[in-house]
Amino acid sequence: KGWSSPIVYKGRVYLTTAVMPEGAVGKERSLRALCLDAKTGKTIWNVEVFHQTNAGTDRIHGKNSHASPTPLTDGKHLFVHFGPQGTACLTLDGKPVWKRKIAYHPQHGNGGSPILVDGVLFFSCDGLREPFVIALNAKTGKTVWKRDRPEQDNVKTFSFATALSIDADGKRQI
Repeated sequence: KGWSSPIVYKGRVYLTTAVMPEGAVGKERSLRALCLDAKTGKTIWNVEVFHQTNAGTDRIHGKNSHASPTPLTDGKHLFVHFGPQGTACLTLDGKPVWKRKIAYHPQHGNGGSPILVDGVLFFSCDGLREPFVIALNAKTGKTVWKRDRPEQDNVKTFSFATALSIDADGKRQI
């Protein structure tokens, strides 16, 4: 079950999914990245990036998945984000470069996809309490900076959007 959009790069399709393993119950999921041949649809690789357990997993809306954020590539690596269940960098052959879990509590699961700007991965971590935006070094996964956002009392003011990089008056803004 995944809501992420696929990406296509050099004849390959990359996407994510959250699969319930056979015999699993509750919130247990195998959070996976997949690579398919764009012409034939044949699976080239299918790897588990994280294993989500029942313990410590936030509830998720019935119309969402932990595989909602869309992956991205810099041409050498694939970056995948599964909300608080984990963010990772893989080679384009599916080998892990780094993995990271960043704690936050989305109300209905994650929705925003990461973006990559000048070697830095940006994404929002929104929820009812302690929302923030974070920037990770794309090579190492280490935090470059973290900026808290105001907490919202009104659920209608959530923002599960993907960040956008723009130039305004000669300055880069996210």
